[in-house]
Amino acid sequence: MAKIVQIAQEIGVSAATVSRALSRPEMVARATRERVLKKARELGLEIPGTAAAFYQDPQQPPHKVIGVVIADLTNDFSSGILKAITNLAEQDGVQVMLGVTNESVSTERKIFAEFNQYNLMGVIAMPVGSSAVPLIECRNIVAVDRLFIGRETKSVLLNNAKAVQLAYEHLKSKNHKHIAYISGRSSLYTFRERLQTARSFADMECIELDALEYNDLYTRAFELTNILLSRPESQRPTAILTSNNAITSGVAYSLTLRNVPMPEKMAFVSIGDPEWCRFFPTPITTVKIPEDELGIAAYEMIKHPEQPVKQRIIEPMLLVRSSS
Repeated sequence: MAKIVQIAQEIGVSAATVSRALSRPEMVARATRERVLKKARELGLEIPGTAAAFYQDPQQPPHKVIGVVIADLTNDFSSGILKAITNLAEQDGVQVMLGVTNESVSTERKIFAEFNQYNLMGVIAMPVGSSAVPLIECRNIVAVDRLFIGRETKSVLLNNAKAVQLAYEHLKSKNHKHIAYISGRSSLYTFRERLQTARSFADMECIELDALEYNDLYTRAFELTNILLSRPESQRPTAILTSNNAITSGVAYSLTLRNVPMPEKMAFVSIGDPEWCRFFPTPITTVKIPEDELGIAAYEMIKHPEQPVKQRIIEPMLLVRSSS
C-alpha cells in the first residue's frame, strides 16, 4: 500500500487510480496507465500479469502475444488461415488475440483500438479494405489475403489472376463459350483482383453482387442463379464460375433445388475449396486456395520481422471433379 501511495504522489494521481491501473488496467486512460506502470517498475513493485500485458516499455521485448484479425469465422477459408496460425503459435508458446470484422469498417477500427492497448509482438490481419486505414500502433504487421489501402505493410497474397485463369482455361477446354462469373463487391481486394482478370476474357459474363458479408453473398448468389436459370436457353450461360465460398454455396443450393444436372446442363467451378464440395452429390470442381500456406507464411513473417521479404505470393491449384 505504501508504494501505491508513493507512486500516486510522484506522478500526481490518486492512490485509487494507481490501484486500478494495476488491477484493472483497461479502465485507466492509456497515458496515465503507462506512467503508473513505468513508475511501479522503477520502484520494484511486482506488476500483475494482466497489467503487464498492457505495459509498453520500449526497453523491453514485446509480450509473446500476437493479434489476428480475420473476416469471418463461418467461412472455411478464414478459419483455415486462423487454424494454421494458431497451431504454429501454440508450438511457440505464443498467445493469440482474435478479432473478427465480418467485413465491417467500424468493427475493424474497434478491434485495432483494442489491440493498440497491448504490447503485441505482431499483428496478422485480413483488412476490410476501406480507404479509411485503421490506426495500428504495432509496427510488425502482415496483411494476409488482402492489402491495406493507403498503408504499406508486409503481405501474403494469393495469385488471384492465376486462380481465375486456371478455372477459365479448364472451362474453355470443355468448349464453353458463355461463362457466368459471379463476384462480390469489388471494393474488397480479392474480389477486385479476380474480377479484373475475369473481365479480360471476352466470353465471360461478369456479374458483381453488391455484397461482402457471407450471408448476403450466399443469398444474392442464390437469387442470381435462379435468374440466370430463368433466361431463355439461348441466353443462358453453360457454365458458372464463383469467386468465393459463400457465393459457391448460394449457387449450389439453387442448382440443387432446380434439379439442374451438372455438367450436362450447367458446368460449375468454384474459386475456393470448402470441404463439402468434394462430398456434394455431384462433386464440385474447385480452384483450391491453400489457406494453410497463407497462414503459415504470415506467421513466419511475424515471427522473423528481420527478414527482408516484403511479400509472398501463394499459388492456387485446380481440382477437377464431376461438376465440370
